[in-house]
Amino acid sequence: MLRKSLVVVVSCLLFFSFVPFGTAHIVSPVDTNAQSTTKSIYNWMTHLPNRTENRLLSGAFGGYSNDTFSMNQAITVKNATGQTPSIYACDYSRGWLDTSNVLDSINYNCNNDLIDHWKKGGFVQVSLHLSNPIYSSGNLNTKITNEQYKRILDSSTTEGKRFESMLSKVADGLNQLKNERVPVLFRPLHEMNGEWFWWGLPSYNENNSERIDLYKKLYQKVFTYMKDTRGLNNLIWVYSPDANRDYKTSFYPGSNYVDIVGLDAYVNDAHSINGYSEMLSLGKPFAFTEIGPQTTNGTYDYSNFINAIQQKYPQAVYFLAWDDKWSPASNLGANNLYNNSWTINRGEIWNGSSLTPIVE
Repeated sequence: MLRKSLVVVVSCLLFFSFVPFGTAHIVSPVDTNAQSTTKSIYNWMTHLPNRTENRLLSGAFGGYSNDTFSMNQAITVKNATGQTPSIYACDYSRGWLDTSNVLDSINYNCNNDLIDHWKKGGFVQVSLHLSNPIYSSGNLNTKITNEQYKRILDSSTTEGKRFESMLSKVADGLNQLKNERVPVLFRPLHEMNGEWFWWGLPSYNENNSERIDLYKKLYQKVFTYMKDTRGLNNLIWVYSPDANRDYKTSFYPGSNYVDIVGLDAYVNDAHSINGYSEMLSLGKPFAFTEIGPQTTNGTYDYSNFINAIQQKYPQAVYFLAWDDKWSPASNLGANNLYNNSWTINRGEIWNGSSLTPIVE
């Protein structure tokens, strides 16, 4: 169907003066000192499932900063569908990179494009594939023991100091966005219930209660550093386990540390994603924080994904499709995904000087 299009002229002043939502029920982010723009956007997102259409923010991954990141994915989606994704994502950290200095694996040069995307009426997400602090650099996928995990949590150790130096550089990038009053969907330490990142489980579906507790402490450490030490009050905190592993809610660090819960769902059948009800039980807005096909031969039909959201996962507030061979533009059904009546693309978020109306 032909989507409506809002012509939006955005100035920097727009982001300093949101129009109040009257008597609508206000839902606040976990950071009580959040910037007014961040508060307004989070509240607006929580009400999206109450709409009959224009209720699901579209998204796309733009790549890793100072490596693969560019606006090409947004352009490719626009060429294929006529729409620009509402959420555009960058990853600050290339944790597989073996360098003489671990901080060289962290880069936030993508910020200029993220700021531009925001000023044109979009939202942004930042994720992190952090290097393993047990080593001087790299080793994203190298497993660690629980004793090594404890050393990362200990600020007095070499590993703990290395981790904190990495957080400091990440915070520098997020602070640049804060100064531009750009709200950020911030997704640290994702897919923790998988066995492929150093912060996750040591082995496949291992019910390791000590590791789970250590993860919670690590997430909380990141939260406390960003919020309290660095004063980054522009962050919307996203918790996102993997849909294809168990223990999705076991790692949950607590309702005081999370704004949005999501699933990273790489599946061939979108109607059989595991964990939706389990994640809703946490009482937070839900999103598909990464999506893509398991079989990457270009035959995945994203029409099935948007149909599955409407039929089985209607509380979802956004989806973020991965790039390259997982991208909707590299598969089938991209036009149906981004032009569905439920989908909100860039240019359909702002209405004059305010967000489009909330529906109770």
